[in-house]
Amino acid sequence: MMYVERMSDTKEAMMTTTTSGELARAWAERVRAGAFSPAVAGTREVRVFGQAGDAPVVFPQLRALQPGETPELVIELLEPDERWALAHAERVVTTHQQAGRLTAEVQRGRADGEVIPALRIDPLKATDILVLNAVTGG
Repeated sequence: MMYVERMSDTKEAMMTTTTSGELARAWAERVRAGAFSPAVAGTREVRVFGQAGDAPVVFPQLRALQPGETPELVIELLEPDERWALAHAERVVTTHQQAGRLTAEVQRGRADGEVIPALRIDPLKATDILVLNAVTGG
């Protein structure tokens, strides 16, 4: 446990001394190369409809929890750019929700089209988040 705490302190220091742009570039390169830390099971997306090309925001999906682990502990194992990507995706969703837009989670490849309202990103779930266009009129 002490190793994780020391590692966490180092990662936190890296995040504060590295600019957001540098972390974004590092994350983009990691996604392109597919070289994730062991705490990452894959990637998921936030899709913001109504923007040019419905711009996707890619974030890490965490691996399954081991007995006794919490999501917070697994997040501590992420590399600084992976943590930045998760926090960035959460900021995107929160900002749009505060502006009154609805958000929903969907499973990739699911043919039934089931859409579940999303209150927040759950990095343990294998779901993408959709930020829907605001409904105007009646």
